Amino acid sequence: MKLGAQLFSLRTECDTPEKLYGTMKKMKEIGYDAVQASAICEIEGARLRSYIDELSLPVLCTHRPFDEIVNNTKKSIEFHKAIGCPVVGLGAMPVEFHGTFEGLTGFLNAIKEPVKMIRDAGLTFAYHNHAFEFDTLENGVTAYDYLIEEAPDINFIHDVYWSFYAGKSPEEYIRKIAALGRITDIHFKDMKTAPKGEICPCGDGIMDFAALANVCREVGVKNVYVEQDNAPMLGDVFEQMERSYRHLCPIVKK
Repeated sequence: MKLGAQLFSLRTECDTPEKLYGTMKKMKEIGYDAVQASAICEIEGARLRSYIDELSLPVLCTHRPFDEIVNNTKKSIEFHKAIGCPVVGLGAMPVEFHGTFEGLTGFLNAIKEPVKMIRDAGLTFAYHNHAFEFDTLENGVTAYDYLIEEAPDINFIHDVYWSFYAGKSPEEYIRKIAALGRITDIHFKDMKTAPKGEICPCGDGIMDFAALANVCREVGVKNVYVEQDNAPMLGDVFEQMERSYRHLCPIVKK
């Protein structure tokens, strides 16, 4: 498996093209195999591709804005083609779709045609979970299970922290989604204390990454990304990402 850095963790150091280059260079020097481009500055695909090629650090997944995916799908496709990225990721459905079955079906209707366009262009659309998708809706279903069971064109970037935070088994969901051939990537982030502790560098908390990595390896997951949402609030973001890498490298890349 590849061990990548989710640039959302480093967003304060990716807000200009120059800083983005420097951040990618530091991730390569730490040892990361790839990055996920999320919450980065506005940048032309050709310029980002030049960083990728120079550093030999591929972007294998993104999170792009919902508005871009839905209302400027062609632009999103062209950007991903330019940088050689196979996965168009969405970090979360907008808040207006949360909490009701009507909202969930509204979200699916909104992305139906964009997802088809993305697929027809030879790319993959993937959805990243938080905890709210596991809440029970008024008709007894959960949004995440419905997306898995009733929306076959959607793939998933499964976040182990948020499924654990919601009281679910990350391993169970990884196996469930992988059995359908619909996992593109995994996010590893650690939890300081159970059951709903704050996010911390990998290795500083209670998540069993050895077990999680074994499941990922078993089902054929290719890319694992470190995503530490709160890194900018806790000090040196680069030191935290290096600490996570040191902990995960022998586990993920053995």
